[in-house]
Order: sequence, then structure tokens, then C-alpha cells
Amino acid sequence: MDFASPLTLLLISPVVLAGWYAIRKGISRPLMISRVIILSLLIIALASPFTLGTSTIKEEAPRITVISDQTMSVDLFNKDNGQKIFESLKSRTPTTYRQFAGIKSPIGDEVISAAENNNLVLVSDGNNNYGKDLPEAISFVTRTGTRVYAVRQEPIHNDASVEIVSPKNLIIDNENVFNIVVRQAGNTTSYRLDVQIDGGSAYSESITQTERMKIIPVSYTFNSLGNHRITATIIPSGEDWFKINNIFYRSVYVVPKPKVLAVTGDTTSPLYTVASSLYDVTATDTLPDDLSPYKAVVIDNKGAAQLSADTLNPYISGGGGLVVVGGDASYDRGLYNNSPVEGVLPVISRAAEYQGGRNLIILIDTSGSTALGDATTGLTFIGLIDANAINIIQNVASDTRAGVVAFSGITAQTDILPMGSEANRQTLISFVKEIGPKGGENPTDLDKGLRAAEKLLDSVSGSKEIIVISDGQIHPDGVEQMKKTAIDLKNKDIKMQLVQILTSPETLKEPYKLYGDLAQAADGQVTVLNPDERATTLIEQGPSGTPAPTPTATPEVSFQYPLVAVDPDHFITKFINITASVTGYNDVTPKLGSDLLVATNRGKPILTTWNLGLGRVASFTTDNGGGNTLWASAIYSGENSRFISSMINWAIGDPRPKGDVVIQAEDIWGGTPGKAVITASTLPQVKFDGTPLDLTRTGPNTYEAQINLEKDGFHDLSGYGIAVNYPLEYREIGFNEDFKSAIDSNGGRVYNEDEVEGLLLLDIKNKAIRTVEEPQSEKEPFLLAALGLFLAEVIVRRLKDYRKERPQIEENPPKAAPVEPAAEAAE
Repeated sequence: MDFASPLTLLLISPVVLAGWYAIRKGISRPLMISRVIILSLLIIALASPFTLGTSTIKEEAPRITVISDQTMSVDLFNKDNGQKIFESLKSRTPTTYRQFAGIKSPIGDEVISAAENNNLVLVSDGNNNYGKDLPEAISFVTRTGTRVYAVRQEPIHNDASVEIVSPKNLIIDNENVFNIVVRQAGNTTSYRLDVQIDGGSAYSESITQTERMKIIPVSYTFNSLGNHRITATIIPSGEDWFKINNIFYRSVYVVPKPKVLAVTGDTTSPLYTVASSLYDVTATDTLPDDLSPYKAVVIDNKGAAQLSADTLNPYISGGGGLVVVGGDASYDRGLYNNSPVEGVLPVISRAAEYQGGRNLIILIDTSGSTALGDATTGLTFIGLIDANAINIIQNVASDTRAGVVAFSGITAQTDILPMGSEANRQTLISFVKEIGPKGGENPTDLDKGLRAAEKLLDSVSGSKEIIVISDGQIHPDGVEQMKKTAIDLKNKDIKMQLVQILTSPETLKEPYKLYGDLAQAADGQVTVLNPDERATTLIEQGPSGTPAPTPTATPEVSFQYPLVAVDPDHFITKFINITASVTGYNDVTPKLGSDLLVATNRGKPILTTWNLGLGRVASFTTDNGGGNTLWASAIYSGENSRFISSMINWAIGDPRPKGDVVIQAEDIWGGTPGKAVITASTLPQVKFDGTPLDLTRTGPNTYEAQINLEKDGFHDLSGYGIAVNYPLEYREIGFNEDFKSAIDSNGGRVYNEDEVEGLLLLDIKNKAIRTVEEPQSEKEPFLLAALGLFLAEVIVRRLKDYRKERPQIEENPPKAAPVEPAAEAAE
């Protein structure tokens, strides 16, 4: 409780003193105490006590700001849409209009600058390439009372852009994969892709692309040192609005094989085989005192007693790389916990908290058609759907989290609950039993059910799966939208299984065509069940919640744990499709500040990294693929082996040997300043295309220079190549689907163009409820207490006075003695 006039409370002191003085002078003590309390309560009320309470205010005319993106990339859309939306809203609610233009898209900055506890309607492609990160900006303004909406525009022109993604510094005689990324604004484009390396053709093919983004890997091995030039060109055969983004330049620098130290007792393991084929590897069984000759150290299955933190710490802090590989003598099995060597690692060698597991949503059809059935058997679709759903709930593994979504014209759902609790299982079973067909007026709306399931799965980590149980009858009008949703789920690594229920064993056991088409879009098939069959076969598994593996020749192997890229955008995991499973791992917990990149589908860490000083450390908490354990042999073969080379490459960092002058500079985008970092013991003389560069000293041996060029193509920085490409504005084209998820997750919504007129303002009004803190007066309790005490005092005093003044009446008063007559006469 606070007071508006706290100094008024000081008046209580003289009141108390006056009361004490009056009591000393003989005035009634109870009376004075009562008066002091009453006056004190009145003074407290006079000080205006208050508390802060919250109240909700519904705005009938919410304030709206329309932000129209007029940057270059929005030329693919109708740029009048923002003005049209503003015109349609301004007559119905207070609306302002803002726009921004240019060759950069600072959408996040615009969102923050326009936020004033109002509603923002973004008319943009959502491709933020400058300033504040857009999802962070939306999250920030949402917390301050602003709600963000957006309009999903359909492009009126198509365009395609090309980009080459690869490391800058490469190693001689190693196979390198250059990922050619082609993006399009529309749904279909055809083009010819030509890739040239040092003027020679390395790849040429005609491609029809239906994806928004397609990655074409091109492999090449360099056998000479120094600068090399790569050019990727697309020649579209259809509409292509921008020509500037059809060619991309990449300059790479090839260096000798870096020296790597392998501390291992097993030079026949798959790990050593991969490493020795890529680097100049020196093998040793013990960790030497001097690690300075090596760019990275790989420690393979060594106990803490065999490692020296005093040797590793200065080496890593000075810029060295470290990869620590697990096994039966490492991490939790090698006494790492609380040891000095654990201090340099990004993990703690004790069990990690459970973070993943199987996450299952059971989607049950409760549309009107499920009330029907077979007159002969007396079975209904809804009865068999419920029976199969309950069967799955009862039999799913205890380490699974599960939820139920019932779909028809309306959707009902439970939370996603851990199945380790029997009470949670009963909660789901009760929901299934109580939910029933919604009547013929509610047709099958599977798309809403899938979106509700997707939203539930967005809140959890681990493997994600949806099992749809239905009679298989879906309306043809909604099939295309359902297919799009199924593809979206597939792209988010959400597995979808479809079950079709039959009410008679005599029915032909084939799925309905539309239902089968939907399953095909999800890369699956329909499981058709007779009345006496149950869907338990869909959840057969080992303890990990994943399908039980095929037995192998190694008796120790019981289960397989598929690997999942937790961070697919990191240098190590980007553009690498990890399909391997492991049969064992070291149980560790990532430290605060580390990056968990790869885990099992149960959330157990497999690869965790961090930076320590100038160096890099990777904890690979499974084995070398050989030896006694054979946990991770699948990782070291085929495409999965690229993951191992990427991990060691990351630890190495810059593979170039130390020299007198070392230049590091990434390729740059036109109009965006680039930076060159030069390491040298004395002030170097660096020239860019023959012109000396101004250098700024940033450290004892480091210097920096700014490079800002508009002209694309290849350039020379004192023998180190740099490529300049088209402006970044032209790379991301079309509507950014990640934009939608950022808005949805913060309480907004993305509308199609045809939904703006009818739904946009209606939804904004429905959600325009603000919660505000307002002071609420607390005078009344003190005034009522003073009044009550005063009335009580008056009543007590009047009762006392009444008893004091009332005459006492005797029932039988004594009679007076009679007077004698003689005495009267004498008188």
C-alpha cells in the first residue's frame, strides 16, 4: 500500500502526544485511547492510501498504424496494397499511415519506431535485412502493449535469386561442397544453372523448381593453393523480374592441410580414418606439454586423469581448437565431473535433464459423418475411432508426451501431457470418451485439426508426430489446403500417420482416394484398420519412444537413438542432413553459455560447443565409431561423415598457418560495408585493387579496414581474394513464411489479401483489450473503522449514562409511622 500524501501521516505523532497529556491530566484513559485511534484513522484516510490494481479496457475504436514496405524487393507485389488498406480503415477507426523505401529493409526498426500501445498492420514481404531482428522487434513491442498484424501478399511477378554458400578458407586436396541456393518468389520456375570454378565448368543443368528455396550441392577438390574464383549463374526461362540477382561470385582461399593432434589409443577407428584423410594428423597416446604446432587437438576417449587442464587452457585461450570425443572411458565414465579438465569443456559430465522424447498428437475425427456405421455389425465410426485413440494412449511409452485434438467444423483439444503419469493418461482417455460427433452441420475440417496439433507441437522439443484417426471422408474443396498443411508439417520434421477406420470386415480394405492423396503429400500412406484391429502397431518402440531397430550383430546394442540437429543454422550443421542414429552416448549437461547443436531425439546432448578465449571447444559425447562400444559407427560413413569434418573444421577456425601477415575478409554484399581483419606483428601495408587501405589498430597485433564497394565481381586484397555481389535486398524474395510464425507466436495474425476487408478490423477490435494499472483508493476501510469505533464509543457512553440517571424503584417500600392526634394538637 502506498500513500498519495505520505507526509500527512506525521500528524499522528502530535495526536498521540496530546492524548497522553490528557490522560496525565486525569481525563478518562479509555476515552482518550479511543479518540486517539479515531483521529489516527482519519489522518491515515487523509493521507490518501491506495493500491495499484489492474483493469481491462475494451477499445471500440482502436488506433491502427499501417506500415507499408516500399523497398526494392516489394516490387514483386502490388505496392498500392498498403495505401488501399489504409483507405479502407481510416473511415472506421483512427488510422495512420507510414511507409519506408530504399534498397534496405529495416522492418524491425520500423516496427519499434511505430509502436505506441497501438495496433500495427504490416504490409510487407517480411524480408528483414538491416537493423533490429524482426522476430525480436515484434516480441519487444508486444510486451509494451502493441499488437502486430500483417497481410500476406501474393506476388504479381516471379523472380529467382542465386547464392553460393561455403567456407571462405578451404583445405587443399579435400573434397569441398559448395551449396548453390536458388530462391524464388512464386511457386514454379525453370532455369539453367551454370557453375564455373576458375573459368572452367563445374556444373551445368536445367532445373524446374517448385520449392521456394532449393539447395544444389556441387562438389569440387582443389589441388593448388591460393585464391580461386567460383561463379554461379542462373538463366531463367520464364518471368524473372530482377536480373541483378542471377549471378553470384564466391572467392575462396585454399591452404595447406593444417596440423591436427589426435590423442588416441585407436588409430584404426573411423574417427581417425576420417581425420587423417582430411588433415595432417599426428597421433599420440598421451597429451604432450607443447600444443603450439597444432591448429586443433582431438582427444579420443581419454579419462580425466590422462589430461592436463594446465596444458589445454592456455592453448585454447590463445586460439587453439579442441574436440573431445566420448566413449566408455570419457566424460561421465572418465571421472570428468568436477575435475580441472571439465572447466574447459562446454558440458558438465553428469546426466542432463530430460529435454526431448517422443511428442505425439492423436487427431480424432468427430465430424457428423462419424456418427454413422454399419447396420449389420452395429459399429459406428466414432466408437472405433475412440477405441483406437484410447488404445494408443494406453500403450504409448512412459517417456512420451501426448495430446488429443478432436476436429470437425469446430476443434477441441487437450494439453500435451507426460505419459509417465497415470493421471495424465486418464485425462486424455476421459477427453476421448466425452467428445462425440458434432452433428451433420460440422463437416470434416482436418486442416484446422492439423494446425491445432502443429501449435501444440511448437511448444515442445524432441521428435514430433501426428496420428490422424478418421473415417477417411474428406471434402474435395479442402484437399489442396490440407496438402499444403501436410507439406508444411513435413518441412518442420513433423511425421504424420493417417488411419482409416472400417466398420465392417467385409468392406474393401483400401483408403479413399482423397485421403490417400493427403497421405502421399505427407510422404506417408494410409493404414486401413478393420473393426477388430487397433492402431497399436503404429507405436511399437524401444524405451526412447522411437521404432525398435533391426537387431545387429553386436549383442550390447539394444536401441537406436536418431540424431536431431537442434540448431540447423550453425556452421557445423548448416546444409548437412544428419540421418544417423547412435546406440549409446555419454550422459552430460550443457553449461550455461554453450550451444547445443545436435542431440538424440530424447534430448540427450551429442554435440555441444562454445568459445573459450580466442579458441573453440566441441564436446562430441558419443564414441569414435569403433572400439568396444560401437555407439556411433553410422556417423562416420556416407553423407553423415561430413558432420565430422565440419565439426573439426569449426574447431580449427582459420586453417591457414601463422605468418607475418594474415588477412581475413569475407565476401561482401553491394552497398553493405565489409571488414578486413589483418594480423601482423608490425603495421602492414595492405592494398585493395592496388590502392593502399587505411588501417585502424584494434589490438596488439590486429588491424581493421572498411571496404565498401558498389561494383560486383572479384577484387584483390594484397593477394587475398574478395568477391562483391548484388545488394542484400535482392537475395530473399517473395513472402517470408517465417514472418508469419513470428507474428502468430506473439498474438497477432497474418491475413490473406481477401480477408482484410472482412476480418482484419473485426479481429483487431476483438483483441483491443488493454490491461492497465490504475490506483485504487483504500480510504474507505479507515473511514469505516473510525466511524465504527466512534459509534461504539458513543453507544457505550450512553449506556453508562442511562444506567447512572435512571431512578431505582423498590417493590415494597417501608411505611411511615402514624402521627398521634394529641401531638398534632399540641403543635
